[in-house]
Amino acid sequence: MIKTVVVKAGDSHSIARAVAALRRGRIIAYPTETAYGLGCNLDNAKVVSRIYRLKRRPKGKLLSVIVGSAAIAKQHVKLDDRTHKLVRKFMPGPLTLVSFSKGKGSLAWRIPSHWFALELSKRFGKPIISTSANISGRQTPYKIDDVKRTFDGKVDVIIDGGNLPKRTPSTIFDVNTMKILRKGPIPKSAILAALRKGGR
Repeated sequence: MIKTVVVKAGDSHSIARAVAALRRGRIIAYPTETAYGLGCNLDNAKVVSRIYRLKRRPKGKLLSVIVGSAAIAKQHVKLDDRTHKLVRKFMPGPLTLVSFSKGKGSLAWRIPSHWFALELSKRFGKPIISTSANISGRQTPYKIDDVKRTFDGKVDVIIDGGNLPKRTPSTIFDVNTMKILRKGPIPKSAILAALRKGGR
C-alpha cells in the first residue's frame, strides 16, 4: 500500500510535485483534455510495467504518451512531412499519432491541450505515459472521486483537477498505415484534408 498524495491542480506547487514524482520513477494520476490519465516516465521500464499491472492491461497493447512539443517527440520517433502537417493542424489537441520509434516498434503520442498536462509535459521534457486512469475495459474516468476510489493507495500522486467534462478519447491515427486505430473527436476526413492542404 502506497501513501498517495492528493494535490489540487491549481496549487502553485502542483506541476513541480508531479515532475518530481516522475523523475523519481513514480506513477501519477492527472487531468487531460479528454479524461484522467495515469502517467510515468516512458524511459523507466520497471514503472511502465507497474502501470500495466495496475490497469490489468495486456502487455501487447501500446500505451500512448504525451509530449510538450514536436521537438521532444522527434527525440523518440521518426517525424516525416505528413506528421509535421498534422502537428501544425491539430496539436495541441485530441489527436494521437502512431509513428515509428527510433528504438524499435512504434510509439503513440500527442501534444495535449489541457493546461496541466501540457505544462507538465513541457517541464518534464520527456514522453510521459498517458493511459486512462481506470482498470482496462472499465468506464472512462472523468470524476476525481472515481480516480481516488480506484487508485488511492496504488499511485504516488493524484492531481485533482475536479470533475472533467465528458469528452471522447483522442483519435488515434497511424501515419505509417494511414489508418484510424481509434475513432475520436477528429474524423479521418479532416486528417486527410489536412494532409492534402499541408496543414494550417
